[in-house]
Amino acid sequence: METNYFALLPLVFLAAMAGFFVWMIIRKNRRHGAEAGKSAIYATNCTGTVGWITYKGVFLRLAVYAEFLVVACNRVYYFPFSEIMHIERHNFLFRRGYRIHHKNPSYPQRIEVWPENRDAFEAAIAGKTKII
Repeated sequence: METNYFALLPLVFLAAMAGFFVWMIIRKNRRHGAEAGKSAIYATNCTGTVGWITYKGVFLRLAVYAEFLVVACNRVYYFPFSEIMHIERHNFLFRRGYRIHHKNPSYPQRIEVWPENRDAFEAAIAGKTKII
């Protein structure tokens, strides 16, 4: 009796995809060294774009602290408020979010976040950086 290994291919594919999603969630939850021992004023999982990659729902973490802002996905992006030139309100089709304009040349220029609770996000960054 011969075994048809190609029949197992969908199961292998599903297991690989599940592993990839778990890996993405674990990477998003990594913390920057500056976050150690501090509690965020505002923190959420949201949709966003970093560079050319769009992250949906649970794959992007946005956190606002008293001195800095963190966007975490496959990499942790740390923005002291002195590096943020301004945060622009940005609309695209039905999405309403924010584009972060920053001075760090090693980070992608296009960083957009679309948090669910825009009022809470704006209240957390009020007075720390300019929102246009």
